[in-house]
Amino acid sequence: MGMSSLIGVAGIGKGTAAPEVDSASGGGCNRPDDVVHLDYGEYDNWEDMYWMSNGERDNLEIVSSPTYNGDTALQLRTREDQHWGLSTHYDFGDGLIELNGRVSLALNTNWAMEDRTQSRIWNCAMALGEGSAGGGVPDGTNGWSNRLYVSTREADPDGPFHLLSYTYHMDQNQDHDFLIDSNPYTVRQPEIVPGRWYEFEYYICVNTVDDGVANPDGVIQYWLDGDLIYDRRDLRFTTDHETNLIESNGPAGYYGGRYVAPQNLYSYYANHSMALNGTFGDGC
Repeated sequence: MGMSSLIGVAGIGKGTAAPEVDSASGGGCNRPDDVVHLDYGEYDNWEDMYWMSNGERDNLEIVSSPTYNGDTALQLRTREDQHWGLSTHYDFGDGLIELNGRVSLALNTNWAMEDRTQSRIWNCAMALGEGSAGGGVPDGTNGWSNRLYVSTREADPDGPFHLLSYTYHMDQNQDHDFLIDSNPYTVRQPEIVPGRWYEFEYYICVNTVDDGVANPDGVIQYWLDGDLIYDRRDLRFTTDHETNLIESNGPAGYYGGRYVAPQNLYSYYANHSMALNGTFGDGC
């Protein structure tokens, strides 16, 4: 995909409002502990930013074309007849209670999928452990996760595609929330057009815990180009605020599970920013 293959949408989504979570945003101003911005052009190797848990290292590289509104982007490949591109992680050390992230992303112009399939494009928040993936069952101490997928559910195999919020939580592992109008947590049904850049924003806040019991008040929210598209606030992720918090997020590519990629698939990323234990609220 050459530079002209992507339709730039610079400016859309700028100045996005803080997540609409009354208990977390403090009326639009919840000062984070820190704000991290990854400018891919400042790095020679993607492994200086992220570490890899699955896949092949050469499936991710820093490229000069196509780009969004800078000189470089990340290109992630999932090979034909394979499941994995790779899964990456920006590490938060001791873990976070809440994470507000932003990234610009795009699919290559000829991205196509088999009917009734899905492909992961981003790890939004993960507490790593056997309960975070692979059919594991979260018990409040052994990991959990939320990942973003593109999906052919109620969509054509060659797009535009719909999105899927795929969550491992205490009340259901492999919980599929397709962002279509029939899903109760869908605010708007987005369509992802191959060859176009989008600004994706996400907010995850772990549930509160009382006397070792997880309360159903964990939050996941998504925005696309500044519009709230997904809003869920009833999740139980953890009973342990010491070792089972948000540990990482980052680019990911995984096609399936039962099916393999029908061709080489490429996704692109730029401008990854993270507000740690807070939000990007304009009032701060």
